[in-house]
Amino acid sequence: MRQQTLRLPLPERYDYHAWVRHAGVEAACNRLALWIVHGGMLWLTSSSVAGKTHLIRLLRHEHPTLALIEVDASVQSSSLALVRQWHEHLQDAPFWAVDVQAAPLPRGTQLALFHLIERARDMHRPLLLSWRVPAETRLPPELSTRLRGVLERVEMAPPSRDGALHEILLSAARSWQWEVEPRVLETLLHTLPRRLDILLAGLRHLEECTRLHRKPHPGRGWVREQLQQWLARSAIGDPGA
Repeated sequence: MRQQTLRLPLPERYDYHAWVRHAGVEAACNRLALWIVHGGMLWLTSSSVAGKTHLIRLLRHEHPTLALIEVDASVQSSSLALVRQWHEHLQDAPFWAVDVQAAPLPRGTQLALFHLIERARDMHRPLLLSWRVPAETRLPPELSTRLRGVLERVEMAPPSRDGALHEILLSAARSWQWEVEPRVLETLLHTLPRRLDILLAGLRHLEECTRLHRKPHPGRGWVREQLQQWLARSAIGDPGA
């Protein structure tokens, strides 16, 4: 019996089998594989959306000894309170990971990151900091010094070829239990700017539209129209334009 696809939107699953390994992430994958064995202090970063959060969650799933905290840029709190909260969660784990939202951080959060790096050093805990620092961000000198002088910088990059982009989009759709058809992905790639964050957001929008309008087999014209309307409402531009 064919399993019926659920009509409700499902949260994204972080599954090892859903990870697409391509040239832009190969070096980072290899470096993290060494880190989870030998330790160290790493700063995982990228110039644009590249899958850092997904990779860290895969690492956490495969290695229960890794404790992970997520830093929300919208939270306003003192550095002391944040460090205390983070440390309570991390202190018993042999490996620490911190995933920071790619948005301007309050100064208290920035200083808390500095103090957390210092605690990791004092306690000899391997630390993995995942953070794409926005270009306009002005960091406190002490945090800037630690990022560039203490942590080893590890770069990730989004895929540059259509084949890898297609695989990533297909993997994302499957994680939502959406049996997306090839023509939908082809139209998506031809309609939207070649930025992974925009493509994934556009794909999610299409998934919601197909559920809302009950279109399990949308045509190219309908897909293109939905994407163009969404793009206009979102006011997203191509940074290369």
